[in-house]
Amino acid sequence: MVAPSAYQTSPTHPSTMLGVASEAVSTLQFKATTLVVVLTLAVTAAVSGYLLQASGQLAQAHYEAELMHSASSLANASALMISRNDFDSLELLAVERANGNPLLYVIISDPTGKQLAVAEHRSADVLQKLQRDDTEQVPVTGIPVALANGSVAPLFLDISYPITLREPAGDSEKPRHTELLGYVRTGIIAGGWQQTMASKLDLLIGVGVLAIVAAIPLGFLVIRRIVAPLDDLGAAMVQFAHGKLHVRSPVIRSDEIGRLAAAFNQMADQHQQTHERMRRLNAELEERVAHRTQQLRELASREPLTGLYNRRFFNDTLERRFAEAVRYNDDLSCVMIDLDDFKSANDTLGHQVGDELLMLTARTLLAQLRSADVAARFGGDEFVILLPQTDAEQARILGERIIERFTRELDERYPEVRVSMSLGIASIKATRAETAELLVRAADRALYDAKGAGKNQVCTA
Repeated sequence: MVAPSAYQTSPTHPSTMLGVASEAVSTLQFKATTLVVVLTLAVTAAVSGYLLQASGQLAQAHYEAELMHSASSLANASALMISRNDFDSLELLAVERANGNPLLYVIISDPTGKQLAVAEHRSADVLQKLQRDDTEQVPVTGIPVALANGSVAPLFLDISYPITLREPAGDSEKPRHTELLGYVRTGIIAGGWQQTMASKLDLLIGVGVLAIVAAIPLGFLVIRRIVAPLDDLGAAMVQFAHGKLHVRSPVIRSDEIGRLAAAFNQMADQHQQTHERMRRLNAELEERVAHRTQQLRELASREPLTGLYNRRFFNDTLERRFAEAVRYNDDLSCVMIDLDDFKSANDTLGHQVGDELLMLTARTLLAQLRSADVAARFGGDEFVILLPQTDAEQARILGERIIERFTRELDERYPEVRVSMSLGIASIKATRAETAELLVRAADRALYDAKGAGKNQVCTA
C-alpha cells in the first residue's frame, strides 16, 4: 500500500504534470511565442501583397518613364516649330508621332489651351473621352495619370508636358530666360498589368482578412495579458523621451515586464536628478558666457585711451543708421571734430598732456550726447559724432555747446594750453547725400571750412 505522502509528492503523478504544464503556459515566453506565430501569418500575407504591389508599381514606373521620355522629346521637337509659327510642320509632327509607337494620340496646345495640332493613332479612339474629361480637374503638369477607355484601350497613361524655349541671355552671368510656349498632351497603352495585379491583390487581401478574423479571439486574450502592459510602459517611455521627466510607468507585475518597468522607473529617477543638476549648471554657464561675450564685444569696439567707440564700430553703425534714416525718411547728422593746434601742444607739453586733452575731449562729448548718439575717435585728434533723427540746425546748436564746454573745462584744468576745437556738420536732408560715405565726406569738408574760417567754430555743409 502506498503512503499518502509519497503519493502526493510523486513527480510522475498526473496532477503534478498538470501543474508544470499550467506554469509553462502562463510564462511570458509561451505567450510571446503564440503571438509571434499569429503575427507571422499576418505578416507573411502582408509582405506577399506588398511584393506583388511593388512589382506592379515597378511596371507602372517603367510605363511612366517611357511616357515621360516620349513627351519630353515631343515637347523639345515642338518648341522650335511653335516659336517660328510653323504650324504645318507641327501638324505633321503630331501625326507622325501619334501613328508611331508607343503613343496613342498627340494634342499640342498654346498656354491658353487653344489646340495647335491634334492627331490620334489609327487603332485608338480616346480623343473623344479626353475632350469630355476637359471639364474635370486639370491634371498636374508633368505627372502621368492612368485612364480607362473601354475595350478599345482598356488602360492607358495620359500626361500633359510643358513646351518651353530657353533663350540664352546676353550676359553669361545672368540666368537663361525660359519661355512657356504651350503644352503637349499624349498617352501610351499601359497593358494589362494593372488588372492582373489587382486580381492577385484581391486574393491576397481576402486571405489576409480571413487570417485576421481567425486571429481576433486569440489576439484579444494575448493583448490583454502582454501587449497592454507593454503599451503602458512604452507610452511612459515615449513621454519621458519627449521631455516629461516626471512620468513613470504604472505597470506593477512580478514577471519580466514588471522588472523592466521597475528598472525604467529607477533609471528615470536618476536621469531626472541628473537633468536638474545639468540644467542648473548649463543656465549658470550660459549666463557667464553671455556676460563675458558682451564684455569682449564692448572691449573690441572701444578705443582704449578715450573709451569712445573705434572707427570700425562707427562705420558699421553709420551704415545701419543711414539705411534706417533713408527707409523711414528721417534726418541724420554727422559731426566731424578736430582739435586746433593739438600737434603743437603735444610736441611742446609732452604726450601725457596730449593724452589728457584727448580724454578731456571724450568726456566733453559724452556729457553732451544722448543715449542714441554715437561718439567715436576717428583717428589722432579727430573725433566724429553720429546724431540720429537730428537735422543740421539742431546739430549746430549741439556743436556750439560742445565748444563752449570744452573751452571752459580747458581753461579750468590747463590754462597754459592753447588748443581750440573746430566742428563740421552735415545732414542727409541738407546735403542730399546718397550714401553714408558721402555724408562723412560732406562733414569733413565742413570741418576744413571751419578751420579755414579761423578755427574754434562750427560750419555746416
